[in-house]
Amino acid sequence: MKEYEAFGDAEKALSSPSSTPSTRPLEDAPPQVTPSATAAVGSSSKAVSGTAAAPAPRFTSLTGWISHASRHEPPRITITDQEWERRCVWRIYVLCMVITENPRNWTQSRRVKNTVIISLTGFLTTLASSILVASSSILREQFGKSREVVTLTTSIYVAGLGCGPFLFAPISELYGRQIAYSSSMILFTILNLVLCFAPSFSSILVLRLLTGIFGSSGPSLGVATLSDLFAPKERGKPLSYYALGPMAGPTLGGVMGSYLALVDASPMFPELWRWCFRLLAILVGLNTLAIIFLMDETYAPVLRKTLEEEDGVAISRPARLRQLFRPKPEAKAIMIRTFTRPPRMLVNPACGLFVVYYAYVYSIIYVFLVSLPLLYSRHNPPDALFTYNWKPTITGLSYLGLGCGFFSSAFTAASLQDRIYGYCSRRYKNDGQPEYRLCITQFGMIIFPIGLLIWGWTAQAQTHWMGPITGSFILAYGLMLCFNSIQNWIVDAFVSTAYYDKD
Repeated sequence: MKEYEAFGDAEKALSSPSSTPSTRPLEDAPPQVTPSATAAVGSSSKAVSGTAAAPAPRFTSLTGWISHASRHEPPRITITDQEWERRCVWRIYVLCMVITENPRNWTQSRRVKNTVIISLTGFLTTLASSILVASSSILREQFGKSREVVTLTTSIYVAGLGCGPFLFAPISELYGRQIAYSSSMILFTILNLVLCFAPSFSSILVLRLLTGIFGSSGPSLGVATLSDLFAPKERGKPLSYYALGPMAGPTLGGVMGSYLALVDASPMFPELWRWCFRLLAILVGLNTLAIIFLMDETYAPVLRKTLEEEDGVAISRPARLRQLFRPKPEAKAIMIRTFTRPPRMLVNPACGLFVVYYAYVYSIIYVFLVSLPLLYSRHNPPDALFTYNWKPTITGLSYLGLGCGFFSSAFTAASLQDRIYGYCSRRYKNDGQPEYRLCITQFGMIIFPIGLLIWGWTAQAQTHWMGPITGSFILAYGLMLCFNSIQNWIVDAFVSTAYYDKD
């Protein structure tokens, strides 16, 4: 039998600077001492002075033990060597679990894997928004609708993308990001399969609205997931590459839809436009399997709670699934907080102005996606005015100006965001400010209207077709810079609502 301090050198060693992680870990679960072990220790413990020692207080985390050791004189008890080794091993194990389960401490390959999956999710769900644009003339003939009514297939889907976050944001806070992604993508796949057999135009509109709602998890939760995975000083590059998915999706959707519309124009393949939804169902189905079997949970509060309820056991997929069947007393509060968060953020003048500009920038993308086929493809009179009368085989190439602008701007932002952030932090000798993200925004705001003017002045049949394409490239380049930098600023400025940091 030897005498050891209950809250002595082991805790001080664990709390030393050499053992403290560079990023703040999740709060750990307290060790669960069994009643038999507690009784054994209590029966054999004796104070140094000969009187019985008071029982050790219980704390909610390892940091509680450390702070107690620094403020109070630790009581001395007598325990066996085996019990002391068990306690030390347990505390070291909990500390290691806390560090390894922090998504920001994962290996680079593991974080890149999750980034690629959520980028593909955002790409596919936004690709679905424009895949029917090139088939608008076919839908007009088949259902006898006007051109304005047919464009509702795109606008109502985008409206669903805007409404869906009110549903999946609280789900991600209650059950985690992975559950929100997988549930929404499963329903998104099913609804696209149902769209393949939609009998009327009204049913197409209703189903498009529902697919937009359930497909909103990709573009709405992606930024929050990346903020779980990366610290502010390294977040600029992955956010730039992620933004390429939701921005390039509508562009490539128009290209794919134009080729499907070309085949649909042949009498040998009636109603081939429905293959737009079949193709979407196949691609999203494969992506859903990747989410279910390859994607990891990244939301820190859910990880911490699961670790506590699983008694410190490594978090597994069955452990996360068990969370679905446990009562959630905080569900009502989370729902209220989620629905009131946008109005509360809009009260901030800077956030309100940037959000309005952000919405304006995003709307310009879909204005171009709808107007490009009207300018370049062939139409029947009186729509033949101011069009280049391109064949259906090459109409999809008109989207390449937007696509090249998005790609080049994404790589520019990825190479500059973190460099500018680090340079400003070193120059002003601080840990970084959200406003450092807005340096690129000023450049994008200058280029963006120049592209609009070039497009407006050259979008005529008597001018060369390269004029509007050049304007769309410049517009997409500046638009993407604004989109990317404002997105980074919102995450950094309102970080408490984006990830687990509390300060």
